[in-house]
Amino acid sequence: MNLSRAVGYIFRNEQRRTERSQETVQESTIRRRIRNEADNRRRPKRVCIRNDVEEHNCGTMSEQCGFCGAVYWKEEKNTVHKYTKCCHDGKVQLPAFPDAPELLKVLLTENSPDANIYRQRIRE
Repeated sequence: MNLSRAVGYIFRNEQRRTERSQETVQESTIRRRIRNEADNRRRPKRVCIRNDVEEHNCGTMSEQCGFCGAVYWKEEKNTVHKYTKCCHDGKVQLPAFPDAPELLKVLLTENSPDANIYRQRIRE
């Protein structure tokens, strides 16, 4: 790149920076929205959709830790055929959870309209 072109770029960038510093928040928002929409039109979609993916079934979690009762899949045993990822052979003991508030118990267990709506929207 020659010197006059580089100076031209620097001058234009300085002009744009000055213009951006003087625009209102609304003008800035509009300018960014237009730029983002243009970028999204140019950018190829980064979604890969495959319909030929085979389902994998891990089976049921039918195995239990002998110390804490954690549930595992059969293939999760370590080299000495034990389940140790939960409590390290009983070396880690966590205190029991305190009882949940009564309202939370009701919302999680009953079939009232309020409880059903709560469970449907619990992660919103």
